Order: sequence, then C-alpha cells, then structure tokens
Amino acid sequence: MVLLGIATVVASIAGCGGEVGGRRGTGDTGGAGGDTPGTGGTGIGKAGSGGASGGTSGTSGVKDAIGPAAEFSGNPSLLRRLTRDELVTTLIQLTGAAPARTDLPEDPRSGHGPLLIGGVSFVSVEVQKLYDVLGTFAKTVAPSMLMKSGCNQTGAAQQTCLTTWSATFGPRALRRPLRMNETDSLKTIFSTATGVAAADADLMQSALMALFFSPSFMYRTEIGTPISGKPTLRALSSDEVAAKLSFLATLGPPDTDLADAARTGKLNDGGERGRQFLRLAATPAGAHAQAVLILEWMGANESKFSTKGQKYVDGLTAGTEAGFRTSAEQVIGKILTSGDGATLTNLLTTDAYLNDPVVSQLTQAGKGGGVVTGDQPDQPRLGLLMHPQVLASHTKDNGSSPFGIGAFVREAILCQPIAPPPPGATNMTRNDPPPGLSLREDLEYRTSAAPLCIGCHSQFAPIGYSFLPFDPVGRWIKQDPSGKPWALAGTTALYRGDALNFNSPSELTRNLARDPQVFGCFAQIAVQWSRGRKLTQEDEPLLLHIDAIAKSTSGNVPKLLQAIVEDTSFVTAVGPR
Repeated sequence: MVLLGIATVVASIAGCGGEVGGRRGTGDTGGAGGDTPGTGGTGIGKAGSGGASGGTSGTSGVKDAIGPAAEFSGNPSLLRRLTRDELVTTLIQLTGAAPARTDLPEDPRSGHGPLLIGGVSFVSVEVQKLYDVLGTFAKTVAPSMLMKSGCNQTGAAQQTCLTTWSATFGPRALRRPLRMNETDSLKTIFSTATGVAAADADLMQSALMALFFSPSFMYRTEIGTPISGKPTLRALSSDEVAAKLSFLATLGPPDTDLADAARTGKLNDGGERGRQFLRLAATPAGAHAQAVLILEWMGANESKFSTKGQKYVDGLTAGTEAGFRTSAEQVIGKILTSGDGATLTNLLTTDAYLNDPVVSQLTQAGKGGGVVTGDQPDQPRLGLLMHPQVLASHTKDNGSSPFGIGAFVREAILCQPIAPPPPGATNMTRNDPPPGLSLREDLEYRTSAAPLCIGCHSQFAPIGYSFLPFDPVGRWIKQDPSGKPWALAGTTALYRGDALNFNSPSELTRNLARDPQVFGCFAQIAVQWSRGRKLTQEDEPLLLHIDAIAKSTSGNVPKLLQAIVEDTSFVTAVGPR
C-alpha cells in the first residue's frame, strides 16, 4: 500500500495527476502525482495523506477582549480530511445511503474541545479500513445507483447514457468540475456497458469506488491561489468556498442552489453567503450539523455509553444509547431554532429534556449500580452539562470521575488549559486515608501530598466535585458512599482573577451560562470549527469580531456562524509560511 505525502496529494488535487482510475489492470496506484490508477490501471488505488504546512505559535495580546489568552499556534493546511459525520452525510446526499458511522475509521482526537481535522492524514490502517468499507458500500448501492441514473438502454446508447450521468454525478462527488483525464477514465469504465443490469452494476461499482477513493472526495481542499501583497493568504476558488460553506452548514457537499451561486460568482458577496448558510442551516441536515458542533463542544459527539460497567446499564433498554443521542440532538435543535433564544445561556440551563422517556429512566427513583438513585427536588438537573449524553462522555466506566469532568469544563467550556502533571506525579499520591472519609474527602486527602498537587488540582477538582453524585451513565446517586451528605460547593479562579463560586452543579451551570468567559471561549471554538484547525495569527481580527457578537448575544450560535460565513476571511485560506 502506497501512502502519498502532502505535496503529492496537493499536486494531484491541483491538477498534476489523475485521480479517477480505470477498471482493468494490476496497479495499486496510478499516474504521476495521482493517488488512484490512471486510465488502464486496475480497480481503485488507495487514498493519500493530508498534512499540515508549517505554522507559527504564540499567544495573542487580546486576552481582555477574548477571555483567556487565545493561542494562535495552529498550522495552516491545504486539505481537510472528511470526518466520519461528513463522510456519512456526503454519501447519504449522493446516494441516499451510507455505511454505519461506527464502521468508518475513528476520527483522531486529542485533548478537550471540538474535533479539528485540518491537515490530518488518513494513516495506512485507516486507509485500508476505509477502502474495505467503501468497497462494500459501493457494491451494495451500485444496483440502485444504476436505476437512479435512468440508463436502461443497450450497447452504445447505454455507454453514452452512463458516461453522461457520470459527467453530472462526478462533479457532485468531487465538489469541483471533472478534469479531462477523469472524464476519460469514467468513459473507459463505462465503455463496455451493455444494458445487462448485473454487468452494468459492476461497472457502476467501479465508477463509484473510483470517485469515492479520489483525494478530492476524501479531503476537502483549501488550496486557492496566492493573494498579491498578502504572502500568507490564498484566495479560495468558488468551488472551495461553496464546499467550505456547505460542510459548515450541513456536514455535506453543496446542493444545487449553492453550486449555482458558486458558479455565477454570487458567493463573493458576504450577504449572499450568509443567506445561503441560513437556508442550509434550516434543513434537517443543518439541524444535525449544528447539533454535532454543540456535542463536539461538549465532548459528547462520540457515545461512551456502551463502555460502561454492566451493573450501571442493567435494567436500561436496548435503545438507551441511541435515545440519549436523539434526546440531546432534539433539545439542541429546539433551542437553536428559537431565534434570539438560540444561545449558549439556554443550552447550559435548559431542562427541556427531562420529560424524554429515555432520560426519565435515569432521573426517576430507583436503583442503579446497586445503590439508590433518582433526581432530587432540591438539586435540579439543568443544561446540557447534566444531560446523560454529556455526563456519560466524561465519566469512567466504573465509579465517579470528578477530575475528568472538572478538567473538561476548565479546558473546553472556560478555555483555560491545564498543564500536564509533572513526571512522577502519580507517585506523590497519599495512599493512607483515614477511615470514614466521604468520597470528596478521600480524594482531597490523596491529592494533598504537596503544594504542587494541591495547586494543580485546584484548577479543576472543585468543578468536578460538584458532579460527584452522578454515576457513569448520568444517574443521581442519593447519598455519598460514606453516608455523609454530598459536599458539592466549590470555588475556582477565572482568568481575569475573580472567582467562580457555586454550591451545587445546577448553580455552577447557571453561573457558567452567564459568564462572558464562556461566551469568549465559545467564540474561539466556533472559529476553530469553521477552520478545522487551531487558530493562526491571521484569525485574530475575525476572532475579535465573533467574540463581540458572542458577548452581546449571550452566545447566539446561528448568529455567530452566520457572521463567520459573511466575514471576508471566509473566502481565504492561510497558506504555507
């Protein structure tokens, strides 16, 4: 298996080599610069790697405006690997079906915060898995795609019909016009079509796989052309702008209206980009895309429910895991379509999911994990942070996880990074707690061996302790294992020097829901999500603009995304340094 480096893949996408392969032969990869076989090659070759160009690092001087100092340490990238959600959405839009999301290679993640996929390569094991999954998928949908083509003729007429179909379908799949060599390759694939359904379905499978395993399908390009007088910026092509807008709005490729706007040059106008974004965001795919953004922000887009200890999932229905996700998406969708109410404040304080049957399984009085559970009237469950989908994403498979969820809130909701523990930190833990301690007292004792331990844990432990009553799937445990009342109050320092105080998880979420630091943090998240990478210095003007909107609207998510799309920087990319 051959994996191509960033230069080769970019060269291929930019026009220096063939992408769409032929049907017969024996080669694994194709023409010079291409990463699938050229005309006459075998089957479909393996996709190449994306990669990041060099970048700069540093810390912005805009702390007072943004919140915690925004770090402009991102690496520019000419390519973005499609995520699992984007692959599924794209294939559904193109064919009406898709492989199971969990069958696709997992997205590479690191730390807290949303998935950033710019400049990330498909490594060899992922390429093979993707090749196998897409190969099976192409074979499955080939007969239905043959029917959808409307080609039901014989001989040369069938060959012409299928070639004509590919001239329309190919640009939709690759999100740009076909190149001459690609048109010729697809014509070669269909040159033996006869009108016999079984045989022509085999040809359709080859054509689909050729397109699905082209780098222009598997990666989103932001190559553009250099801008005179601006050495780090590149002007995106109209097709690249359309794809960037559409994937932000729907996680999938441009529809006909957006493609027409790109072709006629309308996307050069920020207002038109904003109108197109709002149109797409109002579709079911748009609602799902915004839900994915919020769940990525919450660190809850990948379900962890199935990994929980058996004693915690006993008694729950088979559809609980999917039900958590559906419940979370529905409440996000309800809030984000409420106009001026589509805010972070409402996302962090909503209780609209409490009547969902799947959530009621956990909130009602009962037993879970062998202990008495059930939500308490004096401890209301508020906001997405206390939704089971989110809680299950930040808890251990067995037992409580105050440090994990505390660190998540600190880094992802407040944008205050926590330095990694020093070498040998685990050896400093005190392992001789006296009897009779509550769970919190026990943890505080174990992490109190030295000022270094106390100082580090003070950044996130108080936040996490407020979530101690929640079990690994999000039930509220009525009593501390010691028999003592829960001690959930805490305080932690914010970046500006004042304190975040709270007596319970609900009070914590209410305070977070109105704190400008959270709005400024989400402004960074939104810009990073739209770019697919960490921030670079070129993003600072946009970030200041989005931060101001976030703080003036309590974090109105659709307005933030619309402003990002309308900004002039949306039609540019940061190129190699």
